[in-house]
Amino acid sequence: MNQLSSETYKILTESGWHPQRKADIKSTVQFLESKGYQLFPSVIATLSEFGGIRCSFTRSNGDQDSFHLIPEKALGDYYEKEDFTEIEMRVNESLIPIGEARHEHMVMFMSESGKVYGETDYCLVKFGNDIHQALDTLCLALPGEEIE
Repeated sequence: MNQLSSETYKILTESGWHPQRKADIKSTVQFLESKGYQLFPSVIATLSEFGGIRCSFTRSNGDQDSFHLIPEKALGDYYEKEDFTEIEMRVNESLIPIGEARHEHMVMFMSESGKVYGETDYCLVKFGNDIHQALDTLCLALPGEEIE
């Protein structure tokens, strides 16, 4: 398992996560499948460990921030799979929504290879090459890598 920074670990544990956590994701899987998604192993593993987590925290500069790993909340009844086709073309991989970041201003996606992205208003950012890097990017308020 990849290491999380101590600050990320603290934020996650204060939000109810623990290293042996195993969430029941049956209803989430059914929801995503009903939206037309075929779940990748990377998404199943991520949601099993982190699904349902909501993190709210204070950045080092004093600003408040939050993110969650709740696909149902990120998609709601508003978005459809086809709404994200352009983003998939930009990253050249299929994507599945896994939550929201930056005070729910960015929809978070995971690719088949496990990379995590955030998107809002045509701004696309890679938060990390895997969920652990992405969680550090979010919890440590790092900018991520902007994707053209």
